[in-house]
Amino acid sequence: MAVTIDKSAMTDLWDGDTTQTWTYDGDGSPGDSTFNDRQREGNACLGFNVSNGTEMMYLTFTSFNISTNRNKIYVWLYSTGYIDTMANGGFRIGVGDGTNRRYYYVGGSDYFGFQVGPWSCFVLDPQNLPTNYYQAAGTGAPNFAAVTQVGVGCKTLAKSLGGVENFFVDIARWGPGIRVEGGTSGAPGTWAEIAADDASKTADKAYGMVRELAAGVYGVQGDIIFGDDGTGDSYFDDSDAIVVFEDTGPAAVNVTLSGNSTGTNSFVHGSIVGSGDAASGRNGVTYFGAGPTVTIDLDDSNFDTVDIYGSKFQSIAGGVTLPTDTGADVIGTTFDQCGQIIPNQCVIRDCLFSNFTADADAALLWNSTINIKNSRFVANADATNDPHAIEHPDAGTFNYYGLTFTGNDYDINFSAASGTLTINADSASDPATYEITGSGTSVTINNTVTLTLAGLVTNTEIRIYRTGTTTEEDGVENSGTSFAYVYNYPTGWNVDIVIHAVEYEHIRLNDFPLASTDATIPIQQRPDRNYSNP
Repeated sequence: MAVTIDKSAMTDLWDGDTTQTWTYDGDGSPGDSTFNDRQREGNACLGFNVSNGTEMMYLTFTSFNISTNRNKIYVWLYSTGYIDTMANGGFRIGVGDGTNRRYYYVGGSDYFGFQVGPWSCFVLDPQNLPTNYYQAAGTGAPNFAAVTQVGVGCKTLAKSLGGVENFFVDIARWGPGIRVEGGTSGAPGTWAEIAADDASKTADKAYGMVRELAAGVYGVQGDIIFGDDGTGDSYFDDSDAIVVFEDTGPAAVNVTLSGNSTGTNSFVHGSIVGSGDAASGRNGVTYFGAGPTVTIDLDDSNFDTVDIYGSKFQSIAGGVTLPTDTGADVIGTTFDQCGQIIPNQCVIRDCLFSNFTADADAALLWNSTINIKNSRFVANADATNDPHAIEHPDAGTFNYYGLTFTGNDYDINFSAASGTLTINADSASDPATYEITGSGTSVTINNTVTLTLAGLVTNTEIRIYRTGTTTEEDGVENSGTSFAYVYNYPTGWNVDIVIHAVEYEHIRLNDFPLASTDATIPIQQRPDRNYSNP
């Protein structure tokens, strides 16, 4: 095992190795027994007899706060009995503050949540509480900033066969998540290793944070920090993995890089293809938000290497922050249906930013030292919210290199408090639309594009008019073998091109659409057999 999991941010509430002094809220007082043949963690689990009824029980603790910092309660439960549905409270997690105590319905016969083998790690997030619950004490919700009671509950619909225990409880913890450390340059950590460590029955394992859903597919339901927070190294390098942030209860989940200034910290996905501005990527990692608001922060000054190749971030509603390190690469990567991407100063090449739908902002937040080229902004559009491809929060003049735009409500959002914005776009870029959402005064897009007429007969006369008018845009009396019409895209009009040469047939190209990138038209002029000049 290359990686090491640090769970110091989590606090144990109980484990299943010893019996506990429970206080009961249910139909009886079934007591608990230890079982060392079916535990999820450590040497044993606790078993209760819940026979065609409801049992709820809790333990008392010194007051602790789970109302902030994405703290949650994680409890491992399972039953061999005939469990009721989630809506009816088949599985429950109880929380009390000494006055108010509720058992929230977290699972049942129709929902087993984060399951590893027969066990389920149910989560209770104060920021996303279940609708259904049982009020065991008081009249309101408990104070999650001063929790003194935590418990569990189970409701069965049949008698326990033989009167044996049929409801099992193992380790419970509270906190935000885990830290992933360790690995070497030759044997870096992977998501598969995190899931394998989490699945272990060894004491202090069974974090309930990462599980394997299928080969190469991993479910996550807690915060994950990558990097050594002491003085050691951490290396993480994965390919062809899919990471799903599951809809198991958490309102929000964070993935963060946080290393140290002494050791070497590295975080790499996929492989680079090619080099320089033409580089792309392959075989990266896909991150998919399936319910919680996921935020991914890849910016940490203590990380020596952060390279993301051929990866995908989908439905990461909290947005993605990329490295400030100018040596970091984000190449050949897709950001789809995400919150705003903060690019900082890393190298961004061959990336796709698509389907951003949030109001007023944009898929990408521009900055004065951004390093982005050869990337695409596609379908950042919504009938209600008018989203944008790129937000410019500052006035000034900026250059676009190989940035293309298709199907966006607006390509540019100028959100500065004052001033003007000028975009100088190269011939491989095609920004066209903008919206001023701040108090700035104007936006100018300079996108110089060249239309070349090639193969001309020397001394040909060229005239270019706006379609449907006599307004001449460009022309020449006597050309060479080619003629270049330079215009600023978008023009807002098409053109009529007139080509005339003595002794050759007259050519007229009507309503010719002007492209967003350089183009060349080969012209074939045919001799005029009817021409006579005595």
